[in-house]
Amino acid sequence: METTEYFLNPGELIFSKKPIVIKTVLGSCVAVCLHDKANKFGGMCHYLLPEANGNEVSTKYGNIAIQTLINKFLNAGSDPKNMEAFIIGGAFIIFSEREIFFIGDRNADIAAQILKKHQIAIRSVNTGGEHGKKVVLNSYTNQCVVQSLEHIEIEDLYNTTI
Repeated sequence: METTEYFLNPGELIFSKKPIVIKTVLGSCVAVCLHDKANKFGGMCHYLLPEANGNEVSTKYGNIAIQTLINKFLNAGSDPKNMEAFIIGGAFIIFSEREIFFIGDRNADIAAQILKKHQIAIRSVNTGGEHGKKVVLNSYTNQCVVQSLEHIEIEDLYNTTI
């Protein structure tokens, strides 16, 4: 069966009831991959910052992106008991003494908090480090491949298949 592939940019999310392969590349950003084991739904969000301030509603913020993705699953009939998540990214790639540059840790923390609030099982956490990551998710099987960008060639960023 041929599966459609999507590349997810920062600030975007995707949810699908049909089998798809979702790819993204992360630095200090975080991706949350969700899968409904019973219905075989899958999706991913890729966000840049942990929390929106004020009336912001952009999915570039983790609290908005993750909640929006969860809502798409719930609206499609998913039960959080049947859902599981991967949290990926949050590299420490910008070096500074200022707290704002510890954004990768804060991005990963907000994901864990929101998933815990919804009682969604976290299957795997692959965060931190000093190198970005490439992520490839099969939404139907929930197979998730994560590669460090430490030694990856630029043309390989788009060529991983699962």
